[in-house]
Amino acid sequence: MHSVPPPAPVRPGTRLLGVDVLRALAVLGMVWAHFVLTGWLSPAAPGTPPDATLLWINGLLGTRSREVFFLLAGVSLALMTGGHRPRTGPDRRTDTRRVLVRSGLLLLCGLALGSFGFGDVQILHFYALWLLLLLPLARLRVPVLLGLAGVLAVAAPVFKVAAERAGGWGFVPDPMDPVFLELHHGFALLAHPADWWPTAQNVLFGLGGGSQDTVSVLPFLVLGLALGRLDLRSGATRLRLLAAGTATAVTAVLAGLLAMYPLGAVAAVRAYREPPLPALPSDVPPPPPLVPWQQLVTLGHPGPAEKVLSVTEGVMMLGLIAALLGGLLILLDRQPWRVLLRPLAAFGGMALTWYVGHFLVLKALPVATAGPGLPGGRSALAFLVFTVLALAASVLWRRRLRRGPLEWLMHTVTTRAVPRRDPARHAVSGSGRGSVSV
Repeated sequence: MHSVPPPAPVRPGTRLLGVDVLRALAVLGMVWAHFVLTGWLSPAAPGTPPDATLLWINGLLGTRSREVFFLLAGVSLALMTGGHRPRTGPDRRTDTRRVLVRSGLLLLCGLALGSFGFGDVQILHFYALWLLLLLPLARLRVPVLLGLAGVLAVAAPVFKVAAERAGGWGFVPDPMDPVFLELHHGFALLAHPADWWPTAQNVLFGLGGGSQDTVSVLPFLVLGLALGRLDLRSGATRLRLLAAGTATAVTAVLAGLLAMYPLGAVAAVRAYREPPLPALPSDVPPPPPLVPWQQLVTLGHPGPAEKVLSVTEGVMMLGLIAALLGGLLILLDRQPWRVLLRPLAAFGGMALTWYVGHFLVLKALPVATAGPGLPGGRSALAFLVFTVLALAASVLWRRRLRRGPLEWLMHTVTTRAVPRRDPARHAVSGSGRGSVSV
């Protein structure tokens, strides 16, 4: 029996293609969600229910593709600040200033998208804040970061469920409050100071318990920072990521299924999500039912739970993303997989460009209205055409140029605004050169 030769070691300074591929999957998942797919070859006609299978896939993806993106934000910050060998002294101060500049540029990009009419769906202004929140944690050691991520994975859903049951404690906004329905977006927000605090509430605590916000995203950001502090070029590290992540995800799913069915948690959550109609009409509406604590141990798809209100769901996704990262890093060491996944790696290396660009595509695509009061939708065919063209364009672009247009602009402004004193020392490093996008 012949043993399989180990993959060739990755040269320092080369791209971490597994990170790029994972980032591409995250961005494509968000593009899928923003296309609001209602039909396969053509959108659902007005007054026609959207395709049931597509609705199921939409629910399955839901927040999960965004959570991959959020975890990679932590990985990116770790790579920007030295990877598994965090820089110290003047270099650390340079890294900090560069992160501040990058955060400001991302905020401007988010405001520009808001001015185009996408203020209610894009997350770049969230991302800008998260980079700043993670900066103080970048000095912590990996075991501390892993422990903190574990604590937050439990604490964040518990906080959100408790806040929902307590009526928001005064700082979790009501999504139906007219104040939040009339917020200004984009650069217009800067001219309306009265909207600044409500917008900050939305970013920090979300609109309603089911929204993703800084509280619910913190476990993913911190775990991503911890993973980025590992030596991601080490084969042993990659195998441990794959094994530990898989074990964590499987354990969380089994715990969730046990709580949902034998222990009856799913019945309580379904009763809350689909309350029975009152027996007799009344002029006084009944008080809304309280979110059951069983949400914390109930999964979403399979299961009826709001994903961000579930500990088991969050832990499952943390483990799954870590396993995907380790597995993709292992696969991309092998030439056949590098060739096969090259389009995704090229797309992921231009994540900011395509994230912004797909909104402009959405502006140009015709939209069919799914029904009165329902958002417009597009076809799965339109998403497929966009994906194929974007992957092909990414390969062609990266064949000649190292960075995407917005990535180049971000890099150029950042490095010129905050130059290093001795750039030659950082020309080749083990921190994943070029693997940092949005």
